[in-house]
Amino acid sequence: MTAPLPSSPAAQEPPAEAVTPLIRGVAVLEALTEAGGTLSASALERRTGLARSTVDRITATLSRMGYVRQDGREAVLTPGVMELGNAYLAALRLPALLDAHADALADELDESVSLAVADRDGIRFIHQATRRRAMSVSFRIGDLLPAERTAPGPLFAAEWPEREWAAWRARRAADPTDAGFPAVPPRSPAAADDFEARAEETRRSGWALDDQLIEPGLVAVSVPVRAPGTGRVACVASVVSHTSRHTAADLRATLLPRLRTAVAAMETELREAAARPV
Repeated sequence: MTAPLPSSPAAQEPPAEAVTPLIRGVAVLEALTEAGGTLSASALERRTGLARSTVDRITATLSRMGYVRQDGREAVLTPGVMELGNAYLAALRLPALLDAHADALADELDESVSLAVADRDGIRFIHQATRRRAMSVSFRIGDLLPAERTAPGPLFAAEWPEREWAAWRARRAADPTDAGFPAVPPRSPAAADDFEARAEETRRSGWALDDQLIEPGLVAVSVPVRAPGTGRVACVASVVSHTSRHTAADLRATLLPRLRTAVAAMETELREAAARPV
């Protein structure tokens, strides 16, 4: 049997209290997602490391639930899967409260603006306002990106306790090319890794920079949006540009002040929302 991909839940030893069939079902959904929504049963077997009979039972169950449909020999994701992601975004409330501020900033600057949240030692975008047609949008809402290759990453990492840093170091050692992050280009194992120093710097400065860390030509500046009451990072707002318009060095002077003003308005929005009766 082919070994499962490092990112697959099926590749991990489940805890004693885990519901193993559920873990395997999620592994199949993730494999389909990473492959663009369509895979044959044999490809699912290879990607998840599950037995063919198990794959067949899971895809049949997901088909009955409306999350997958069978198209000949292939399993295909259906629009019903969107309900799962939309449920998270609705419960999170951040997109509903902050999207308008992000969109207004994108219109003002004629640059792309995104909102991201932390997911373990990675980040996921929950909103993107793309304004420059010259810049292709490489990452979709919900894509998991390694924290160290993004501008929002060090802002989240600045709050990590030592156990989360230990988990990050273990992941980097086990997956030096970022194979567990299908949304990003492979990383050279020899690439310099100053992530811990960058996180420490953002703790002092309150903002972070991406100088083509994740994709050639893309530069970004990020500022944390802090939750009322706790002061912890609720999400991170970023302005993304291209080296044909801005160098990383001039982002601080040209884009950071307006981003900070927009983030202040976002934090006011969160405070007012928290004060409103439910």
